[in-house]
Amino acid sequence: MKHFLDYTSPTGIEHYIHVSDDELITEEFTPTAVDDAILKHAKHIRDDIAPKSTGGLRHAAVIPINTYMAWKKEWRETYADVFTWSTFETMKINSSDNKNLRTGVKRL
Repeated sequence: MKHFLDYTSPTGIEHYIHVSDDELITEEFTPTAVDDAILKHAKHIRDDIAPKSTGGLRHAAVIPINTYMAWKKEWRETYADVFTWSTFETMKINSSDNKNLRTGVKRL
């Protein structure tokens, strides 16, 4: 296995690119500290900002990029012919598994 890149972005996400046999493999890893910061930010919006918001638009969720990309891949591979992307994304945000990512006081 030959490594081409080990890189940590300014946001703390670690990126690894290597070659195994004839395959280029890319991996991204979000350390727990980054995940915790994202969840803390979502809680701050949910507890302190969202209840005071008025008007038609509202912030719905904070979704880490790795989670977003995994959802997008799952949708493309399994659900693209069943749901639109926006419906699938709404379902994911409303899921109890992802309740800590929501920034609103209610489900969408």
